[in-house]
Amino acid sequence: MALAFVVIAFNPTHASALGLVEAQAKVQIQADVEALLAQYADDPDGLEVAIEVYVTRSEYPLIAAQVIVAVAVGLPTDCALKVALGRGLGAAITVIALTNPTTATNMLALVVSLGDETLVAAVSVGTSDKTASIGQNAGGGGEGVGDNDETPEEPASAT
Repeated sequence: MALAFVVIAFNPTHASALGLVEAQAKVQIQADVEALLAQYADDPDGLEVAIEVYVTRSEYPLIAAQVIVAVAVGLPTDCALKVALGRGLGAAITVIALTNPTTATNMLALVVSLGDETLVAAVSVGTSDKTASIGQNAGGGGEGVGDNDETPEEPASAT
């Protein structure tokens, strides 16, 4: 009886290239986040929005979350910028969850795994606020919607 061996092709060049691209992305994201921190050092609300936009537009949102969390954990507990980073990340997680729930779940798990109560609370507020905002924009929130509807009840051809 002859044994046949199946060779499974593994392309180490591709895997190495992918790892290199992600490492380069992490370096760039780190520089970008530091630049945003410097730009919005006196404007936590601006930083919150900038982080949300940056992460939701990122090609690597999970890596962006890793960098942001690492920066936030290094800030003092009572730092407004730490809270802004968390709220912005929370809002981004909510937006990403609409199209990529697995990545959003992994991002949230990353935040929770670090046990930084201030950051976890800020991310939670960010997700809640963004969820409410999305609900309102989807028609779930405005009073008086439809009050100005001047469409006749019967079509003109019925008269």
